[in-house]
Amino acid sequence: MSDKPSYEMLEQKIKRLERSIQGARRAELINRTLFYIASDLNSCDSLGDLYASIYKRVSDLMDISNFFIAIYHKDQKAIQYVFRRDQQSELSPEWIYNFSEKPSLTGDVIINKAPLLLDDQQLMDLEAKGRVMGRLPKNWLGIPLMVKGEVIGVMAVKSYTNAVKYNQSHVELLSFVSDTIATAIHKKQAENELSKAKERLGRSQKLEAIATLAGGIAHDFNNTLSITLGNINLAQMAASGTIRGYLDDAEQSVLQAKNLASKFVVFSSSSTVGIKTHIDLTGFINGTLEQLKQEKNIVFQVELSDLPPVIEADRDALNEAFKNVVINASEAMGNKGTVKITAKLYPERKGMIVISVADQGRGIKSDHIEKIFNPYFSTKPKGGNRGTGLGLSIAWAIVKNHQGNIQVRSTLGQGTCVDVILPIFPKGKPKETRKLKETRKSKEVEAKFIRPVRVATRKPLVLCMDDDAMILEITEIILTRLGYEPVLAKSGEEAVEKYQSCLVEGKIIGKVILDLEVKHGMGGEETMEKLLALNPGIKGIVASGYANDSVMENHALFGFSAALSKPFSITALKQALEEL
Repeated sequence: MSDKPSYEMLEQKIKRLERSIQGARRAELINRTLFYIASDLNSCDSLGDLYASIYKRVSDLMDISNFFIAIYHKDQKAIQYVFRRDQQSELSPEWIYNFSEKPSLTGDVIINKAPLLLDDQQLMDLEAKGRVMGRLPKNWLGIPLMVKGEVIGVMAVKSYTNAVKYNQSHVELLSFVSDTIATAIHKKQAENELSKAKERLGRSQKLEAIATLAGGIAHDFNNTLSITLGNINLAQMAASGTIRGYLDDAEQSVLQAKNLASKFVVFSSSSTVGIKTHIDLTGFINGTLEQLKQEKNIVFQVELSDLPPVIEADRDALNEAFKNVVINASEAMGNKGTVKITAKLYPERKGMIVISVADQGRGIKSDHIEKIFNPYFSTKPKGGNRGTGLGLSIAWAIVKNHQGNIQVRSTLGQGTCVDVILPIFPKGKPKETRKLKETRKSKEVEAKFIRPVRVATRKPLVLCMDDDAMILEITEIILTRLGYEPVLAKSGEEAVEKYQSCLVEGKIIGKVILDLEVKHGMGGEETMEKLLALNPGIKGIVASGYANDSVMENHALFGFSAALSKPFSITALKQALEEL
């Protein structure tokens, strides 16, 4: 007769069976969670959505009422808390910088590349050493998120009561799913970087298109203003009394329109940065803020420290960029709060400074941060005294063309900080062309053509080259009134041809006025090279509606003796010719 199993044996067998069933269910649940996390990578539109999904999936495995995900930014030596669920709802820092010098629990996980499980007593000991942020929990567990042996972040849970206690089984569980979570986050980060790169490329293409359009319109606009101003100046010479007063007002209006046109081409890659000078940065910041205080009634808190005595920049362009960033910050608070301005040496890169403009406004959505520099993008209503969507675009273009960068940090409901990063001394200067160098070396050498005998004339000859027929017409009249004999050309080729013809006739043209941009034919820069080859002693004035072009800014490097920004007055032209 066989022995029947005892009650104790049956009970143990049932328990083993229950554990086996529970283990199978747990394994199935874990596998399902891993599958869902991998699937969420494709279905989630943003990193924020993915973090929320990870929280939901992990909460199906264990109690994680208090949970956070932190991302490690190795290049910045910083920790960013990108997702947080905390029952205590205390305001905790979003970023921790230099965490190796300012120890924290999250930082310990990153440094050691290993899970960290702490009980009540261990946490109290660490709090006494200042290593616990916020309210002291009863239990804390942090798991490193690693990809190819490198930590990209930390996933952590904590409990404020004894009702939930994390143990080694929780360490094993979270460690098991951490690889899939880290891979999903890493891939989504890569997707986001690619999306941002496309966004930046699209912005650059838009700005380039606007630059082409704005530059072309401004060029034609300034040509039109040149004709208008020329006729006004001629009329002023013949008018008196009340009529002269009307003409003076008209002249001022044209000059204001010229300033408007100079702002209109601020997007142009060749015109965004004009004449660079040494600027007292402290005085520049305080002066611009004082101007904004009077114009916009903006309240500031300013902290300037460790700044270089001067930086090299285009004062007017930088003023425009800085004002736009500050005004945008004020508008984010409904023009009611205090804008905080800080400026110092940029710690991440030698030879750079950073001007930070911070507000306590509504903040910017993460998926909008890359868009705020797009032309015409604005979260504010258009028109009136509201945004046009161009202010930050202009600032971005100016800073970029100063070889700088703009970075934005923002938290919804807490405000935004815009960092304007600029080199103290931008690299690179316009270089002399090869032909111009050769010409300068041969100034004492005879010209290619036999020097003709100078024939006395009643008036000195001045060659004027411009592709606008009306400008040539009005310039001819003006030069005649100023006592010169004008020689006119519609292109560089025609200018060189007429210069050579004058030489053959024994006439010497000592002064030339050359339009920099010619739509059909050789422009002023190349024309000047050829004329210098014919006569190294010739004096040239470069004229252009692109006031900030590098040739205008550094005209001497290109063989010119002076530069005139269109439209220019008769007085300005007379003075330039006399100074030659």
